[in-house]
Amino acid sequence: MQFPHRPSHRFSLESARLLTGINSAESLGGSARMEIQARKFYSERNMYLCGFTLFLSLILNRTYVMILDQLRLEEEVQRFRGDPKAKGKDSDKLANAGNIGEVARLKKELDQKTRDLETMRKQHEGFQREYNRLGDEKSTVDGTPKKDR
Repeated sequence: MQFPHRPSHRFSLESARLLTGINSAESLGGSARMEIQARKFYSERNMYLCGFTLFLSLILNRTYVMILDQLRLEEEVQRFRGDPKAKGKDSDKLANAGNIGEVARLKKELDQKTRDLETMRKQHEGFQREYNRLGDEKSTVDGTPKKDR
């Protein structure tokens, strides 16, 4: 609400334009005004994008938890009915899914598997070198080793 004794900003701009003879685009700020509006638009857009991303991450987390709960409940119902399939490895994994230490445990398992794979690669290279050496040593034709032919 504007008070009658205080002129509005637009009125003062229009009166300044009339007194000085400046056209209306310059009195309203022209490109400066458009730049301000563009900045405002980008700021609002970024705010909405951040809000939507946060909302989506919360929804995805909640959906994951709900699916795990649903699977656990279905497993429990199968166990109560006496289904022999309900007491396997999958039920243990499902019972531990979503726990706090699960990610750390899985990372440790992955690191262990990576080390095992690297060890197997080194063994393979050693076996390959030894196989090639023995092959060269044992397969001689005319008294010259195979690699010297």
